[in-house]
Amino acid sequence: MPKLKPSILLTSCLFWACQLMASGSQLDIKLGMSVALTGPASEIGKQLALGSKIYFEQLNKQGGIHGALIELDVRDDGYEPNHTVNNTRYFIYDKKVHALFGYMGTPTTSAIKSMLEHAQTPLLMPYTGAAFLRENPQFKVFNLRASYLDEAKEQISYLVDELGHSKIALLIQADEFGITLQKSLTAALKMKGLKPQAIGRFRRNTNEVEKALKLISKSEATAVAMVGTYEPLAQFIRLSQKADKQFAFTSVSFVSSEDLLSKLTNPSQLMITEVVPSPKFCEGKICEQFRAAVTSQSQPLTHAIFEGYLNALVFSRAAKMCPLPYNNTCVLKSLNNVITQDPELRHLFKIKPKQKKLPIFRSYHS
Repeated sequence: MPKLKPSILLTSCLFWACQLMASGSQLDIKLGMSVALTGPASEIGKQLALGSKIYFEQLNKQGGIHGALIELDVRDDGYEPNHTVNNTRYFIYDKKVHALFGYMGTPTTSAIKSMLEHAQTPLLMPYTGAAFLRENPQFKVFNLRASYLDEAKEQISYLVDELGHSKIALLIQADEFGITLQKSLTAALKMKGLKPQAIGRFRRNTNEVEKALKLISKSEATAVAMVGTYEPLAQFIRLSQKADKQFAFTSVSFVSSEDLLSKLTNPSQLMITEVVPSPKFCEGKICEQFRAAVTSQSQPLTHAIFEGYLNALVFSRAAKMCPLPYNNTCVLKSLNNVITQDPELRHLFKIKPKQKKLPIFRSYHS
């Protein structure tokens, strides 16, 4: 996919530079966002931040939330947990944000659990489907995206029920992200009476997948469920094709599908689970407004930008249900209701009456 313009490379101040921060009202709403703006996973973070920026800028120009403007402070963590900890400490104790917003990654988010439990600053719309954010967390969190277990079930169903594979290997990023999805994929395989044919691993923020490919190639695997970011997974697919291995592949939404697909020159039997519908082809008012806003800035229509945009939209619609000054208790309660009560969001996510889980969508490369 095309690289994002340098103009959207975000530092610590977003929206009308730092002037809003200096002159804003005491009622303005402060959010802190820690994502990768540098490093091998930076395109994901840039796109998430851009999507949120586009929506919040439009909202602020229209008067914000009952007159309060949204102040989004975006900081780079390079997809490294120690940097996320430092950013979070700044957001909570120095900046005194109302909420943490749109954090990117399982290992990075896992690293701040103790701070979340101590400070009770809410974590809203994290870009991860990790179980610890969903299974009785001891901190305030709102998850918009589906869980990794739901994505894993969709992938294994695709490989087993639709394509007929029974010998499935796992390619796993060696950190909390990988461990979480290894458990989810293994559980999904067990539901089909199967277990992983082989498990290959690689280090986060590297493309060192050769040993994993050698291990998986020695097995009888005919399909590989991959867990990681776009650079190493693209490298694994390219190397497997070079070795004439005819695997079918799946990957989880975190990978950033457009970035992965843009790095593949040869056809591959690849399915990527998504937690938001296609930004290019979805229908409805939200989709139309998103496409108009993004194309007016000559930016690509990607799932990650769309997810960032939706994170901002859902937060804003929930916040509008509450009076000022901003109150996290009210906003969290509203967030838990906004998806089921907002007809535009119900249409977008194809939510049926009494449906509790958000659906899983798909992207393909063939």
